[in-house]
Amino acid sequence: MVNLTSFLISSAPELNNLIGKFIYDVLYQGIGNFGWTVVVFTIILKVVLSPLDIWQKHTMLKNNRAMKIITPELEKLKKTYANAPDVLQQKQMELYKKNGYSMMGGCLPALITIVIFFVVFAGFNAAVRYENERIVYELTNRYEAIVEENPEIEEADLDAAMAVAYNEEKQDWLWIKNVFMSDTYANPVPTFQKFVGRGLGQIGGTLPAETRALPLVYSQYDDGYNAVMMPAINSYEKDGFFDMKQWNGYFILPFISILLSIFSVKLSKASQPAMPDQNDENAKNGQGMMKVMNWLMPIMMGIFALFYSAAFCLYMVTNSLITVIFNLVYNHIAKKKDEKWEEERLAATFKKGR
Repeated sequence: MVNLTSFLISSAPELNNLIGKFIYDVLYQGIGNFGWTVVVFTIILKVVLSPLDIWQKHTMLKNNRAMKIITPELEKLKKTYANAPDVLQQKQMELYKKNGYSMMGGCLPALITIVIFFVVFAGFNAAVRYENERIVYELTNRYEAIVEENPEIEEADLDAAMAVAYNEEKQDWLWIKNVFMSDTYANPVPTFQKFVGRGLGQIGGTLPAETRALPLVYSQYDDGYNAVMMPAINSYEKDGFFDMKQWNGYFILPFISILLSIFSVKLSKASQPAMPDQNDENAKNGQGMMKVMNWLMPIMMGIFALFYSAAFCLYMVTNSLITVIFNLVYNHIAKKKDEKWEEERLAATFKKGR
């Protein structure tokens, strides 16, 4: 028999995370479907953070223009101080500063983006954990009510009633049977280990004390969690891996998430500033960090998309889709403005040279 003592709480579950409370208590209660709640939340968040996106793009555009101006001077410095690397580096940094070229200007917004990602992830995690705890708590009450109303209920009838009760509680979204579980071949109902686990992709839930103390009518299940949840788990039992009708999802959101993230990186790279000469150690460090930042998010998104809830994966897909649209529009506008700026710069240089 599994020892559940370390997972007990003495009352109904509570949601304390501020982001989680906003998603669940404010948006979800008003919208009624958690999948669409996620979409609305993501749009709201992107609007709030749009100044950060614009600042990042503006910094990159500014750096691109600065690099076009200082490239000839950088070449002169290389020839003049070829035998004095320390002096060359100092002169290069002075030139960057004079022309407003920011070595870390593109990295700072990306770092802030990663921080926001983990803050939002914590909020979703809290909401998912709370919803699963709430379902277990509600099903425990349902189990007790069913047994109290009909003490002689048959075991098969009790199991059927609990399976129906779970399906009334779980939240579906389009093709996904339970948006609080991953959009994969996973069972729509979390096992006990999935529920209490603390590792990658686990819920990290706390079992209600009422569930632990549940008086079991039949010995088929040796603890309260399995008594209230196993009938639903069994109802989605697969005949084999390819029994797709019993999958929670079909890897659609993870696939889209990874593709959009990679496409977004490519769009961002198209608008990134040209990097200074690679003999400059600071430039090497800046470019290396930028490459890491560019590919860190797609890798992270792939991992989170496959192992965590479809709700969070839907957030990542919606966020990436909005980012791609924003980048396409901004890059088009920036290209037009940059062409006009380049024409004016060349005209001014020609006029000055006459």
